[in-house]
Amino acid sequence: MPLATRRLVLAAAALAAAARPAAAQAWPSRPVRLVVPLVPGGTTDLIARVIADPLSRLLGQNVVVENRPGANGWIANDYVMRERPDGHTLIVNNVSTHGINSAMAGPERALVPSRGLLPITNLIEAPQLFLSPAGLPVGSLADFVTHARAASAPLVYASAGVGSYQHIDLETFARRAGITLTHLPLRGAGEMVPVMLRGDAQITEFNLAAALPHIQAGRLRPLAVVSRRRMPQLPEIPTTVEAGFPDLVTTLWNGLFAPAGTPPPVIATLHAHVTGILRDPEVLANLERQAVRATPSESPAAFAAYVAEDVARWTALTREFNITLN
Repeated sequence: MPLATRRLVLAAAALAAAARPAAAQAWPSRPVRLVVPLVPGGTTDLIARVIADPLSRLLGQNVVVENRPGANGWIANDYVMRERPDGHTLIVNNVSTHGINSAMAGPERALVPSRGLLPITNLIEAPQLFLSPAGLPVGSLADFVTHARAASAPLVYASAGVGSYQHIDLETFARRAGITLTHLPLRGAGEMVPVMLRGDAQITEFNLAAALPHIQAGRLRPLAVVSRRRMPQLPEIPTTVEAGFPDLVTTLWNGLFAPAGTPPPVIATLHAHVTGILRDPEVLANLERQAVRATPSESPAAFAAYVAEDVARWTALTREFNITLN
């Protein structure tokens, strides 16, 4: 190679090497979209909005919450998994939209959250309740089972969609109790509350934050805490384990994910920023008022291990009940 040509090649290589750190530092170069796979009003939407403003300040770019509900989160997940993995599109998933969807996806499905998304950090965990409308003459799970067996037609349970944790938990409850219930799939807790208040469904499961105002107003009645431990906010309400359903112990978690292929420095920066936000005293107080607990992960790898264990649990249950994607 002639000397002049070699010098040009070396100069071009030096310029490219110098440009790479600048390009890496340029992120984010435009607003960041924080996709929520459910309708506004539920816990997943809540935590996205809690972290969006402080994250905007830390990144120096707007972080815009974008609700894309439908198909138990598949619409949003498919959208995010197809986006460029450059750190400008993220998703807040939960136990249903990530863990259960990954468990239910067959080998023929090209895009699956457990393969198409990178875990960044867990965000929160929220205790869950089985609830009935106050007008239903039941005060416990045992009462509900008795009422369901005496009913002339199957009672209805509402969920956030086919494959949601409510779907699987309430199917588990029905089968373990030996009763038949009709499934009413919706698009998130934001739709489940009015359905329950109208009496269009007789039982559902959602978090304390969404339920507590209606419990206090006498519109909804808690039947059991879906956990091994009672809630300090409702200490008189027994757990599902106490009621004789030891495998009904679901915790609603919400976590932050990015498309697979997102650069490790971006993942590391997001993890540091978001876990810092979740340790801020004002944020913690806000979450406590919403009856949820901040659970930032020690590292993206630790969150990935947590998610993998959760997917394995739901895989076993969905196979037991033969719940599959349509």
